[in-house]
Amino acid sequence: MGLFITASIILIARDWRFLIMALLAQYILVGIILSRLVRPDIAVLSILIGAFICPVLFLSARQVAVSPLSILAVTGGQPQSGNKFVAWWQRLSSVFLLKGGGQNRSVAPTGFGFRVFIGLVMILTTLTLSRSFPLPALTATVTTGVYWLVLAGLVVITLTEDPMKVGHGLLTLLSGFGLFYITLERSLLLIGLWGSVNLLIALAIGYLTVVKGAGAEEEI
Repeated sequence: MGLFITASIILIARDWRFLIMALLAQYILVGIILSRLVRPDIAVLSILIGAFICPVLFLSARQVAVSPLSILAVTGGQPQSGNKFVAWWQRLSSVFLLKGGGQNRSVAPTGFGFRVFIGLVMILTTLTLSRSFPLPALTATVTTGVYWLVLAGLVVITLTEDPMKVGHGLLTLLSGFGLFYITLERSLLLIGLWGSVNLLIALAIGYLTVVKGAGAEEEI
């Protein structure tokens, strides 16, 4: 149930703060599930990998969020002497961004309602696949979680071009695959290599996020 909630937030939300919190919770939940299937040290290693990945994404997104472009977007192109309006707008925008709203809301068929609909379709698809094609060495509940994370990650990657959002979709997909892979391959060396790949992907996501923010600033 927890994995359904976290992946759903990553699918529906647009605010980077919601995305990172959901991703961190997702890594913790995956670690808890692994603690019942493999050795505790392997489960802890999985959680630690997520604990390293999320700060990398946070720092990158934060750097873009506090850039001059973000301030100009908040103030409508006019610099403000105080920070009260900025803080008020940021609190208000967290609600609109969760719903896919805001000043630059897109009219493309990838809005809030469309993403909710796709999420429901993916849930039905996940339940069907978990019953029709159970994964070896996994219980029905864990099998459902693996399919859900993989499908939700694929949908997120398909529906957006934003590097931060795409990165969360890719890491969600890899979390689902890792949940299955780690139960089969319990070597700490290979799991460490798998974690290193995830960390490198997170660094690439952070770099692309910062580069995109810097490129947008140059257009101002």
